[in-house]
Amino acid sequence: MNRVIHYLFMAIIYMSAAFQPGYSYKKIKVYVLEPPAYLLVGVEQIAVIDFEGKAAYGRLFSDYLVSQLLENNRGIGMIRTGFLGMSKKEGVTLQKGVFTNVFKVLERSRLEKVLSEQQLGLTGLMDQSQAVQVGKLLGVQALITGSIHYSSQDGRKNEQRTRKRNGKKETYTVTCQTRQVEVKTSLRVISTSDGEILASFTPARTLKEKHCPEQEGALPTVQSMVESGLQQIAVETANSITPHFVYREFEFEKIKTNKFKKIAERAAKRAENLDVDQAYLLYKSLYDQDPYNPKLLYNLGILHEVVGNIQKAAEFYQMAAQLKDEKKYRKAVQRIEKSAAFSELLSALGIELQEHEFRASEAAKAQVLAQKIVIKGSSEDRIPIFSEPREGSAVVTRVPGGLQFRVKARQGDWYLLELLGGKEGYLHKNRVK
Repeated sequence: MNRVIHYLFMAIIYMSAAFQPGYSYKKIKVYVLEPPAYLLVGVEQIAVIDFEGKAAYGRLFSDYLVSQLLENNRGIGMIRTGFLGMSKKEGVTLQKGVFTNVFKVLERSRLEKVLSEQQLGLTGLMDQSQAVQVGKLLGVQALITGSIHYSSQDGRKNEQRTRKRNGKKETYTVTCQTRQVEVKTSLRVISTSDGEILASFTPARTLKEKHCPEQEGALPTVQSMVESGLQQIAVETANSITPHFVYREFEFEKIKTNKFKKIAERAAKRAENLDVDQAYLLYKSLYDQDPYNPKLLYNLGILHEVVGNIQKAAEFYQMAAQLKDEKKYRKAVQRIEKSAAFSELLSALGIELQEHEFRASEAAKAQVLAQKIVIKGSSEDRIPIFSEPREGSAVVTRVPGGLQFRVKARQGDWYLLELLGGKEGYLHKNRVK
């Protein structure tokens, strides 16, 4: 019962929020590719030396890092969907020709063999002269080397709790166990052609855990917390030197013009479901009729941006900002200008965004753009559909009120409706909601 009350309460909050001025409109939720902080131009193959560290953590981190560097879609994960975001689904990217594994990574077995033959250590901070020597033997353009350090601290923390006893509320104290683990790494990316340090940074993670008497289980081990920290740092490190996907939400402008709002609503819904081709077709059909509508321009810019058509997106955003000086439009222009610069960086890594051509078959166009009407009346009524646009002509069929039909054509005050089974018939406008 408590769970039912909880969901009802949340539903009330959701519905009340829907009527507030700040309530958001339909969004398209996708992942887009972002360039790295360090651009390793000219590097095609890379080797990861086992990091220096306690126990086997150095080797373990190297394995984590190699795994991340080989990941084709690093960053794409689950996104929340549905009512109040209570369900999840795997996220997607609509950009074509993009990937995150830009480097070939040398196999560990070959790396260990060469290092052993040259009597070089398998771990540690390799100096620049060694890097040049090893790079020539391995045929790689860069080496990643570094060290790992961690520390842990256990403690206790008193917390207040409340409970009812003999019908009275009382406060009592519990003592919880705490554990903090700090993981630090120091790493360098060294060019094997001249020993130049291409990148140098020190990513770190602090992990905190707590276990109180009323909880099941126990505190996670120091080892598991160190490993979790190393996994997070491996992702950050890979993202620093290779492209990665980031999650983005793009909210459409709501078109309120009576003449266009129904088609615009369908377009936003299509986009929300990632059917960008049909969404574009609908918005474009409105733009052809109303080319000076900044909201339409902005929405078309979003569709071009999410598929990677950077130049086209810039054109539509700039037109929207030119027609209306609005913060949202200015930010879109700035964002797309940054994306254009990113495209040049990605190109230097061998990644070329493929232009997306919005397509739809003629049949699909007719289906999408067709007007739909709803018949007046209740499900108990049976409304006559005529064979010709006039009362008294033969009745093709009778249909219940409240049903929706696609309009094939309009003749005066009569709609030619598409019926089931390939049939068609006429309905007077007075019978339409």
